[in-house]
Amino acid sequence: MSGRGFSGMTRRAVVGGVLAAPMIARNAAAQSGSGLTVTWGEDDATPRTYDPRVTSSRHEYQVIAQMFDTLIASDGSNKLFPGLATAWDVAPDGKSVTLKLRSDVGFHDGTPFDAEAVKFTFDTIADPKTASEAAVTQLGPYAGTEVIDPHTVRVNYSQPFGAALASYAEGTLAPVSPTAVKRMGNQAFSRAPVGAGPFKFVSWEEGRQVVLERFDKYNWAPGYNANTGPSGVQRVITRFIPDASTRVAALEAGEIDISDVTPILDMKRLKDARGYRTMIGNAAGIPFGLELNGSRGIFADVRVRRALAMAVDRKALSENLFFGLIDPAYGPLSKDTPGYWAGTEELYKPDTKAAMALLDEAGWKPGPDGVRTKDGQRLSGFYGAPPPLEPDTAVEIQAVARRVGFDLKVETITFARNQALVFDNAFDMLPVRWIQADPTCLENLFSSASIPSPGRYRFNWMQLRDARLDALLAEGRAITDPEKRAAAYAEAQKIIMDSALWFPVHNQVQTVAYRAEKKGYHFARASWIVLFYDVTKT
Repeated sequence: MSGRGFSGMTRRAVVGGVLAAPMIARNAAAQSGSGLTVTWGEDDATPRTYDPRVTSSRHEYQVIAQMFDTLIASDGSNKLFPGLATAWDVAPDGKSVTLKLRSDVGFHDGTPFDAEAVKFTFDTIADPKTASEAAVTQLGPYAGTEVIDPHTVRVNYSQPFGAALASYAEGTLAPVSPTAVKRMGNQAFSRAPVGAGPFKFVSWEEGRQVVLERFDKYNWAPGYNANTGPSGVQRVITRFIPDASTRVAALEAGEIDISDVTPILDMKRLKDARGYRTMIGNAAGIPFGLELNGSRGIFADVRVRRALAMAVDRKALSENLFFGLIDPAYGPLSKDTPGYWAGTEELYKPDTKAAMALLDEAGWKPGPDGVRTKDGQRLSGFYGAPPPLEPDTAVEIQAVARRVGFDLKVETITFARNQALVFDNAFDMLPVRWIQADPTCLENLFSSASIPSPGRYRFNWMQLRDARLDALLAEGRAITDPEKRAAAYAEAQKIIMDSALWFPVHNQVQTVAYRAEKKGYHFARASWIVLFYDVTKT
């Protein structure tokens, strides 16, 4: 980052005069249409928590992002801007970051935002009692926070942390009101959260909707916004509509203003329809793919895993299902993620003959119905498909894999069923994605520290254990030099793909359709969450 800040900064950013110039016009724009309501149609109907310190769900973060601001702001292109912190200084050894905080910010409950709030947030994320799923990983090798003065903190790490600045732009590390957490406790706070963002919590009616309203004292929007001051939107309603066709019908009936995860056919139709607009976000992070269980069943043999990888033509699959609007994925990172290694695109090219040869070598011989068998066992695997993660894709993969002799049993499952399958180690393949604009996201799925254990839900379901990979992931998170960091993560991606425990399918996209009478929607960091702060009536 560049700009004015602490004397002698190595990396810094400040709120400067260039951001102040349009303030009067932006404030005026914010006051127009003050009675505006935005209603979002959400595809997940079973949120568990709206505590940013706890959640690992981007569905939950869709609501959280409207209520909480981050220390460092970031837009849909993943660029970094001043947020609740106006300036930052990374120590030469990469083991601490000093943040200069805004002095004019308050939480929704009236608690001043200050250095103590940052320390409280980070300390509680690190506390196992908080049961953090994502934030504790993004916090990195956290060693504590020093309060230098009321509006200056130094965040310390036990080892260099190259992803520190990117982590402060993640909503999971957004500061929470210490007063509210202490008063309510973690569980109650998760159901009535208190942040410092443009909208504040009003109500949560399970299975139906969440209601937020404008925070009238808000006056610290990041400079990339069209607005400043209180939003022109008075109320934000998130309606839970898990069925895609029902969600689109609600959009066309005017019951919602904007639809989450809109089916591709409807995106094509509404793109050119009068009165509607569409937007597609190519999400950063780990693309949509499958974790293959390498600890049991048919995928314990790497030859079988590699055979499946070569049996499926990802490009053809994407064209068949998504009409070319979504690109195939070839590795553990999406193309829009820093550190993406393009070498994955040369691996496991579709080759039906080579796939069948590998299965022959592994002892699986064609059966009378086309399904291969070995020692009386069928080449059969359980594929659990949670509804948000594309049962249609599962059926397509099932059909293609059948051609080389696989018998994949596809079953639509709930999140609770997913958890049970993981804890019982009773699955063969499960879909997952992880949306985060930094390659440290690889740790969540591929580090041995992320293997689930009783009472500890983590995401390395495949149970990948590789000491060299663990070392590279640790090395990558510690390196501050971008080129050296990219080299470490490239090697990590090679190891992941060589194991064939990860089966990438397609880049994860957020397909959004909305009614044209309102405009100003834009994607947050990593291009999945849609923000409503700048929305106005056309």
